[in-house]
Amino acid sequence: MSDQSTAQTPPPAGASDSGTTTADAPASVLESKLLSIAEELGTWLGTAERKTTDFLAQPAIKDQLVRIRDTATRLLAQIEKGRDRSR
Repeated sequence: MSDQSTAQTPPPAGASDSGTTTADAPASVLESKLLSIAEELGTWLGTAERKTTDFLAQPAIKDQLVRIRDTATRLLAQIEKGRDRSR
């Protein structure tokens, strides 16, 4: 009979192993590329957020956005009135 206590079972998929084998190389290359992409995406998003914040901080832009919002609200109210009348 074989001794099952010394038998090694492979780690579950996605589990990391402290030893590096040639089978791990593609995963580490993929992981490295994913980390690089994530860092670049984070930089882009941070830049976009900063630029948007700076853009929206301009008083003229804020005023224009408020006018657009108010006009849209007024037009939607008119549409709703017309819809209620047609019922």
